[in-house]
Amino acid sequence: MAAPRVTRRWVLVVAGTAALLGAAATTLPASGSDEPAEALRGRVLAGVPPHVGYAESTGRLGLPEIPALEQVTALFTGVTQLRAYVAGPDRWRVDELTPAGERDTYRRDGREYLWDFGANQLTTVTGETPVRLPRAGDLVPSELARRLVGLTRTDPVMSLEPRRIAGFSAAGLRISPADPDTTVGRIDVWCDPSSGLPLRVEVAARTDDRPLLFTEFLEVALTVPDDRTLTPAVPPGAGSVAAEAADLAGALRQLDAADPPARLAGRDRVPLGEGLPGVGVYGAGVAGFVLVPASRGIADRVIDGAPSAGGVTVDVPVGRAARLSTPLLSVVARGGIRRGGVLLAGTVAPEVLEQAVRELPGRRA
Repeated sequence: MAAPRVTRRWVLVVAGTAALLGAAATTLPASGSDEPAEALRGRVLAGVPPHVGYAESTGRLGLPEIPALEQVTALFTGVTQLRAYVAGPDRWRVDELTPAGERDTYRRDGREYLWDFGANQLTTVTGETPVRLPRAGDLVPSELARRLVGLTRTDPVMSLEPRRIAGFSAAGLRISPADPDTTVGRIDVWCDPSSGLPLRVEVAARTDDRPLLFTEFLEVALTVPDDRTLTPAVPPGAGSVAAEAADLAGALRQLDAADPPARLAGRDRVPLGEGLPGVGVYGAGVAGFVLVPASRGIADRVIDGAPSAGGVTVDVPVGRAARLSTPLLSVVARGGIRRGGVLLAGTVAPEVLEQAVRELPGRRA
């Protein structure tokens, strides 16, 4: 769906993952597939075929609420219901179904459109940002598989037993990330071997073999969605506004943020485009992490709330810091310095982020 710059634009999405409950509700047997795992990985990397489907993602990451990031953490601590209409990488629509209605994201003609049923408003988004926060559409199985397989294209892969998923006899592959610093132990993907469409994704940590992310199509068809479905329509009486992508970056956008260091914790900063001052991405694959500038208020709230959420304080030469961690995700906040604070997050060992936060420059408030 989105542009294929997975390493640069999506470290936060890889960092925010969650858990599995249940399997495909079917008793039909799954036939085997003779396609090697490496060939199946290549089919996923080659591109996602057009499809229409309904999927559910279940998360049990156990993240506490982080100020200004509540909507993001909610994606990985519960069930997200999704409808996907995919015609191609630049023509798609994903609906997030909620008790209050739905939030729809459209991509076509180089623009994105956001329809919020609760607010009764359509937002037309122009431009792109080099890094963005996770959103519901990232959890569609075909999209999550494409991104994760793209991040681990050189890691060891093996075949898995086939499974019956959404009426398909799906072939499986397991990727085992080789970098010793990542918390990701395995990424399992099941696909339709004929089309290469990913149908199910599981992610587990190194310290816990139970999946900490599960997303699966419950219904899906290999068909091109009607163009009318991919065209946002504003109902009578609804609002319609325009916005730049950078203006919607929320917690990532701190206009007065200091430039991120060129290197942290032994990892070089990944070159990014303009638009998000102070944001830095370090490392590659699933062993990368992101540095996000935050206001002093947000950083201090995270640090103050860390003990009650199972976090610990981190000794730093300047200011104060605290760490929150789960088997898959590590988060460190630093505050008590001029020009606000910072958040660091990634699917890396907590020690990596502790080293990074100690290397950050800054002056006391």
